[in-house]
Amino acid sequence: MLVRAVWVEGRKGPLAIYTRVTWRQGGADRPVARCSWMMWEELVQRDHRSRRSAEFTAGLVYLVVIALVVALGLTTTASSQGDRRTVRLRTLSPGDVLYVMLDGGGNSLALIGDEQVVLIDTKSPGWGQSVVDAVNAVGDQPIGTVINTHAHIDHTGGNLDLPAATTIIAHENAKAAMAKMPQFQGPGSRALPNKTMTDRLSLLDGRDRIELYYFGAAHTNGDLIVVFPAKRIAYVGDLFPSKAAPFIDTANGGSAIAFPETLAKAVSTISGVTRVITGHEEGVRATRSASPTSVDISTPQTMTWADLQEYADFNRDFLDAVRAAKAAGKSAQDAAASLKLAERYAAYDMTQASANVQAIYRELDAR
Repeated sequence: MLVRAVWVEGRKGPLAIYTRVTWRQGGADRPVARCSWMMWEELVQRDHRSRRSAEFTAGLVYLVVIALVVALGLTTTASSQGDRRTVRLRTLSPGDVLYVMLDGGGNSLALIGDEQVVLIDTKSPGWGQSVVDAVNAVGDQPIGTVINTHAHIDHTGGNLDLPAATTIIAHENAKAAMAKMPQFQGPGSRALPNKTMTDRLSLLDGRDRIELYYFGAAHTNGDLIVVFPAKRIAYVGDLFPSKAAPFIDTANGGSAIAFPETLAKAVSTISGVTRVITGHEEGVRATRSASPTSVDISTPQTMTWADLQEYADFNRDFLDAVRAAKAAGKSAQDAAASLKLAERYAAYDMTQASANVQAIYRELDAR
């Protein structure tokens, strides 16, 4: 057994040193999990007593480790003890290889493949090493491919800390926006996307197949949706940051008027998805419920496809209400103050509402 130490922390401080666990398959040693040395010793002894196979032991270790690393809310931290930036790692399906990483900017996803890791969004500048440490806690493969869902620095800043990434993918508009950002000038240009797309792109195959979609301007003019068809999961980035009025970056091609139409295209085109990962943690419930009767299965509670449909409706209803206010002769300030939406949106965070009203008025005036 190859042993590699990984420092893991829980909410109440240091928890354990975890080790890499491998088993033999097809003449090669393949990693299946990490666990504490004491846990491994106990499981091996139990395995010998029951005369069960090594594969059973490996599978049991995997489930126990997932329960510890995910359900108990463990985090991985950068190797330097002076750097306390931590990334919380959660599996999206027990036994699967797709994970969501929280904190440090926008949400990130990591698909742990046999030969490399595909990373979707890389968090804010300075968080790249924490992302690498988190990925290393569940696999030895390098981060070889990066997908940036859009240009904003809280989703792309970690690109600079991923020298092993040979392929960085983004929409062509997102690359153009990133090329103007100071972080990607001079030596930082090496972290710019080197593969761009327009409307559609497919990666990998089988259960790990990834489909990338672009439906038009919304949050920016380069927002991608990342779909894992076999897993029935979609990561929508800041097209759906949480149940809140969205931030619309008009300076980078975002459009308050196009936003609802772009979401509607996504809803009508993509099929088979049941779970939706939002661009920010507010849309992912990753803490254990305090209710003694609740069921906790070690995976975060995500949005559903119905939630995305509702979000498309919210943005459409928002636009219609603002258009009606403008047609009635109201100023943008009065329209924002008197905005009334359906009761089903009562819990939405409306912090950005006034700014979005202003954006809609500017777009309508420019037509």
